[in-house]
Amino acid sequence: MSGSPTGPLTRPRHLRVLLGVAAVVVLLVVADLAGAFRGRADQADGDAPSALLGEKAPTLAGTTIAGKRYRWRPGKVTVVNIWASWCDPCRDEVPLIARFQRAWSSRGVRVVTIDTRDGIDLAREFLAKVGARHLLAVHDPDGRLAVSWGVTGVPETFVVDAHGVVRAHRIGEVDASWLTDEVSRWA
Repeated sequence: MSGSPTGPLTRPRHLRVLLGVAAVVVLLVVADLAGAFRGRADQADGDAPSALLGEKAPTLAGTTIAGKRYRWRPGKVTVVNIWASWCDPCRDEVPLIARFQRAWSSRGVRVVTIDTRDGIDLAREFLAKVGARHLLAVHDPDGRLAVSWGVTGVPETFVVDAHGVVRAHRIGEVDASWLTDEVSRWA
């Protein structure tokens, strides 16, 4: 039985073409994802472009891990640090943030942290273990606050001026010199 151009003998060719197109699409998607992850890794330890730079800071309100309601308002230069107890770089960074807060609070600088996608008991234990029990930490169990700040991972840190405008952003662990330099510009 010979097939017509639309008969059974041409179906395998159509199937091969369709599978070829699907393979190309899959490769393009994988390459795009790899580029996205590579971009995140390239920015992992540095200043990062953020849609928030030069813009009003997003709302920062919720319940702290101490169980109190908190709502941030402009008026002081503020360091906003996003962390989680399960984050390895955060284990080194949070004690630094706590020391920075102790050193700069007398200069009118506020530090607010967001504990994201974390259990509240784990967050409390973590802060106690690293000697940062006094840090103001807004609990963000589902990550909504972090997402509103455009965070793509933890840790990330923002410096907000006294008028509520985001002035600096860092993806990855900060060091004392970055904090001092960025806050000094606006304090």
